[in-house]
Amino acid sequence: MVDHLNEPVLRCCKLPRCLCFLLLLVILMALLVPLVIFAVSANSKHCTDGLQAEQECQNRTRYVQHQLTQAQEVLHEMEVQAATCNQTVVTLRDSLKMEQAQVAELQGEVKILKQKLEDTLAEVQRLRRGSEASAENNSSSCSSVLFAVVVVVVLEALLI
Repeated sequence: MVDHLNEPVLRCCKLPRCLCFLLLLVILMALLVPLVIFAVSANSKHCTDGLQAEQECQNRTRYVQHQLTQAQEVLHEMEVQAATCNQTVVTLRDSLKMEQAQVAELQGEVKILKQKLEDTLAEVQRLRRGSEASAENNSSSCSSVLFAVVVVVVLEALLI
């Protein structure tokens, strides 16, 4: 009798073990099927094409960023050169203004010297007429003296 009592208890315990095994098998299948579907879809042509397109996009982005960096460096160099050129232009303009002022000053001095030369030539003419009227016999000696005076006056006027 004790044997009969143990059998139904064993059957009762065996049945849940089978159920547990079946349940475990169903859960395992439920996990494996989506995993297989995911693996197949992850390795599909569309997915690999998408990954390749993403990599190409990243490569192009890096290339464009590199070109942008180079362009910015060139732009910075050009800005520095432009600033240098602008400073040179300002310096040259200042130098030109100074030169123009010096030219104007020298032109004024030349005008004054021309006036002095004209005055000196008029004085020479007056002295020549006076010397011609005073004596004809002393004309040779007066001419020499007069010539020397004219040369000295003209040289003096030019050196001033």
